[in-house]
Amino acid sequence: MVQQGIRARHQAGDRLLHQGTPGGWVLLCLSGRLKVVYAEPDGRELMLAVRGPGDVIGEFSSRDGLPRSATVQAIEPGITSKLGDRRFTELVETLGLKSQLDGYIMGKLRASAAHAWQLAHHTTATRLADLITALIDVAGPDHPAPTTIAMPQEELAAALGLARSAITPVLARWKSAGLIRISRGKLHVTDPEALLQLRSTDVSSSGQNPPRQPGNLLPVLRTRLRR
Repeated sequence: MVQQGIRARHQAGDRLLHQGTPGGWVLLCLSGRLKVVYAEPDGRELMLAVRGPGDVIGEFSSRDGLPRSATVQAIEPGITSKLGDRRFTELVETLGLKSQLDGYIMGKLRASAAHAWQLAHHTTATRLADLITALIDVAGPDHPAPTTIAMPQEELAAALGLARSAITPVLARWKSAGLIRISRGKLHVTDPEALLQLRSTDVSSSGQNPPRQPGNLLPVLRTRLRR
């Protein structure tokens, strides 16, 4: 399926899909991390999810024909493969991928429900740890520096719907503890396991666990295409 699409390179900050615009195609992420952002009419934004190699982007509009529900923006340089909705649907049917795609989409929906709970009930430190851990998780096995997050502090805070001042003391504590290093516009995680511990210790009384990514679909697509 990847070979059937049109490959394109993007740079950090490029917007690959725009909220409110018509669909018509899907993107297969081959490399580089992406963020999914919802914007209110007044300009306020909130990051809904992060995506990376193996993710399918824009498949909701391909199913219901409605405008894009969010904007997808590149966090770092990468490559995508673009397929028209009709061709994507044909390949899913031909390769027998409908059940895998359905499960993948359900995974996204389940993750979004957990993410909503996290925003409402988890501490700032845990929410930030969740975000950074998710960014590391989606980087993919071929990423040269998965623990380097190319997002300035203002962008990390905005992703959580917070002001920079809300996360500054958290980052300062982590830096003093040797968990992270901070350089201009980047955050370097030196102890990912410690961040995982922060996530696991802040489970709410409802039993909700930190949200998981929906899984990686492209290995299945590549395997079926070679058969």
